[in-house]
Amino acid sequence: MIIEKHGIRIALLGYCEVFLRSFAAGENRAGCAWSEDDERVLADIRAARETHKADIVIPYMHWGDEHDPATQRQKTLARKMIDAGATCVVGGHPHVVQETEIYKSKPIIYSVGNFVFNGFETPETNTGWALRMTLDKQGVVEWDTITARLDGRGVPIPDLKALSPAGKRGSEKITIQPPRETEKR
Repeated sequence: MIIEKHGIRIALLGYCEVFLRSFAAGENRAGCAWSEDDERVLADIRAARETHKADIVIPYMHWGDEHDPATQRQKTLARKMIDAGATCVVGGHPHVVQETEIYKSKPIIYSVGNFVFNGFETPETNTGWALRMTLDKQGVVEWDTITARLDGRGVPIPDLKALSPAGKRGSEKITIQPPRETEKR
């Protein structure tokens, strides 16, 4: 999907690596794009830049092992995607937030955890992040995460005092801080 906003062309690419293969898109059927073929994913990122003239390319990945930290597979593919031209990489699926990193000055958020979901009992599985990014044509200017705690119905309640990862362009360091203030418009 290409979105044009404030003169910036943003390509959002969604992929799945887990569960039902029957959800896969077919030649004549809508469905999920599978990321098990790394070269296809990397070619899509390059095409978003070259063919579709996207300034920003954001792959969103449904990946990882449930309830665990990021896998070596996630880390390897995320870095390959940045090398191919992704602006950042964002993921979900494991039902927990996972670590973040800066690779070649670009953020990787391996899993944003659960945001609207019920049926879980632990604090880890009842926590998610809303990711907020400021973008320009050169990429991510700054980003932060807002922690949400799920109530018994699975509804997210922002925890504005919770510390969570954030970063700014020009820094290879992730800071842990409360979310930045939102401008009044």
